[in-house]
Formats: sequence, C-alpha cells, structure tokens
Amino acid sequence: MGRRVGAFGRRGTLPLWPPTPAGRIPLRGEEGNEEEGRIGFKEEEEAMGEQWTRREFLEQVAAAALAFSAGLKERWAEAQEAPVPTEGEKFRLAIIGSGNQGRTLMREALKIPGVEFAAVCDIFPPHREEGLKLAGPKARGYEDYRRMLEKERKEVDALLVAVPLSAHAPIAMDCMEAGFHVFCEKAMALTIEQCQRMLQTARRTKRKLQIGHQRRYNPIYHHALNLIKKGTIGRIVHVRALWHRNHPWRRSVPKVDFDPRPWGYPDLEHLLNWRLYWATSGGLMAELGSHQMDVVSWFLGAKPLSVMGMGGVDYWKDGREVWDNVQVLYEYPDGVKVVYTSITANQYDGYYEQFMGDKGCIVLTQEQKGLLFLEPKAEVEWAEFARKEGKAVVLDTKATTSKDKPKVPNTDLTLDQATGKSAYQLE
Repeated sequence: MGRRVGAFGRRGTLPLWPPTPAGRIPLRGEEGNEEEGRIGFKEEEEAMGEQWTRREFLEQVAAAALAFSAGLKERWAEAQEAPVPTEGEKFRLAIIGSGNQGRTLMREALKIPGVEFAAVCDIFPPHREEGLKLAGPKARGYEDYRRMLEKERKEVDALLVAVPLSAHAPIAMDCMEAGFHVFCEKAMALTIEQCQRMLQTARRTKRKLQIGHQRRYNPIYHHALNLIKKGTIGRIVHVRALWHRNHPWRRSVPKVDFDPRPWGYPDLEHLLNWRLYWATSGGLMAELGSHQMDVVSWFLGAKPLSVMGMGGVDYWKDGREVWDNVQVLYEYPDGVKVVYTSITANQYDGYYEQFMGDKGCIVLTQEQKGLLFLEPKAEVEWAEFARKEGKAVVLDTKATTSKDKPKVPNTDLTLDQATGKSAYQLE
C-alpha cells in the first residue's frame, strides 16, 4: 500500500484514512484487548544541558509524582461515592460481543455488588462460550443479537456493546430502539454521520448512551484537569501524546468449523482481525488515538481547528490495509499545537499524554500515574512547605496544606523511594 497523507483545515478536507467501502455492515467480531506498552524516561547522562546522576534523575521523578499527588486523595474519595445497588438488589446486564475486550468489560462489571449477566451474544461460538463461563450457569447464550433483544426485553436493565467499530452504530441504535440503555466501546462509530445518528437515537428514545473512554472516569485524570484549571502549570502551549508498541496488532486465527460469511465477513481472518481492514476499522487513530485525543480536547476545552498527518504500511507487510504507524499534528485555538504518534514497531515510550504549560508540565502515564514538573520560574501555593534539594522538590514532613490552609501533619507519611526519606504527601 502506498503512503497517504491527509489534512483538513478551515476551507477543505482530505481524508486522513480511506472511506469505508460500500456493502453490508458486519454484525459481530472481536473487540480486542489493548496491549499496554511500557513507558520509559530516557536516563541520559546529560539532561536539559546539565549533568544528572541516576540518583538525581530518580529523585526528580519521585518528586514529580509526589507533587502531582497533592489533592489526589479527594478525587479518589469522590470516585468511591458512586451509587451501587442496595443489598439484595440486582442489576442485570447483557453483552453483545464477548471477545477479549468484551470479557474484560464483563470482569470489571462483575466486581460491582449486585451486577450479574443475564445473557451473552456473539456470532463466534468460542467467544460466546467463554462469555457464558464468566456470566454463570443461569445466563442465556445467543448468536443473533436481534433475537436477544426480543427475548430479554423484560430481563435486562442495560447492554454492553463490544463489537467491531463498523457495527457500533447499527447495533447500539437497535438496542436503544428496543428500550435498552447502552454502554458502547470506543470509538463511538466509524463515521461522523453514524455518531450523529446514535446521539439522535439516544435523545429520541430517552435512553442512556455511554461511550467507553475510560480516562473520563479515572480520578487521576480528573485531578490533573483540576490542577490545570487552577493554573498550576500556567497557560498550556503544547501537548504531546503517543501510544507506542512493538506488536503487529494481529491475532492468530484458529482452525475451527465456522463460516462467518452469513454475517458479512469473507473469512475468519477478517472477523478476528477486523482492526486491520478499512471496511471494519478506523485504524490506529480510531482504536488508540481516540482515547488520547479525547483527553486533549477535554483538557483544552476546545476542538481542533486543523490537522495534518501521514502514515503507511511500512513495517508489517502481512496483507493488512490499515497503517502500522501514524504521525499527526493538530492545531487548537490560541496557538496550541498537539503532536500525536502511534507506532507498532517500537514500544520504548509506551503511552502517555503530556501537557506543557509555561509554568510546568503534567505527564499522565499508562492511565496509572500523574507526574508534575514545574518550571524554574513557577510559584505554587504550597511552595512555602517545600524545599529544593538538588533538582528535586522535597515536601516538608512537618507541615502541609489542606484546602489551602496550613495543617498539622499526621503519621500518614509517604516514603520517597528515591531518597529513603519520609516525604509528606499533600492532601
């Protein structure tokens, strides 16, 4: 496949990826499990023009994590206040698409008290069987989701949809038309027009439609946004986001007696590896970039004005259609530039979002950690309770702040793994 370059601005458009070929929309495949990369910070001897020892580097990272943690306890506490069913009350779910990602959703949902799965639907028998094992002996299995909607109308409270991207819109809309609330995996749909129709259907049927951008529910991200709104890192001037892995994004295709053609797939390869073909996938930008660019727009409170990018099938020459690498540059209001890359032949940087302001930088790594790095000229409200030790910011163990007021510390001290000292974690 030849390399393509796409860009759109205020006056015209060129597709960043090819349009979906005409034809029947497949109904079911596997929503895959996003394989996590590993984030790494370069431990160069020379950093920012000065000599750093490994100890100093680790102190800087530890201090950044500690600085970010100020206020994070409150965000976690808020997250724990979500309502759950009362004792004895059941919340019954059904799932359409019990592949890898579908089963991941099931496992997470089953951790919530009172949640159970009444039905599992998947056109591929091995996936359906695995889903039924998770759901338990009372769950009912279906091959055709339309039959499940008909039979389970009075038994199910809400539906999870974890099917190939091309099938999100038709299945989610059918579910809402049948009276069900819907949690649909990201990306929302394959086209903007499909997204609009899904939203219109939700409003008309008065059904809840939730899209699986899990960063929106992560207390770490809400805490980072709160810091940004408070001006901790000043005016945001640049953003960098990436998702790098060393993996072909391909699944092995077992030899089983199953014909997917009645469901719109030419063969089992196109069913199980639907992400690799334009008829069913939006490629790296849809499957990975949608997570991170959603965060960028959320944090900036704006939509991009223009974008240009490039990519191609340059490494994995295995018959795939979607690109194995993309490099994209976005322009947002107020001159903010966003650089996004997703590659499949090197995992060194893993995945993260980095927001750079004129007073500091927030780095959100692998959805599990937040780091705050301050510019030398920055002044923060808790600065009087901290001191600089080399290049690290060390928080005073004798005082902290709570809601902007001094507070006598308690014994809840966090050990700084880099220095072995007790560093008080701001609340």
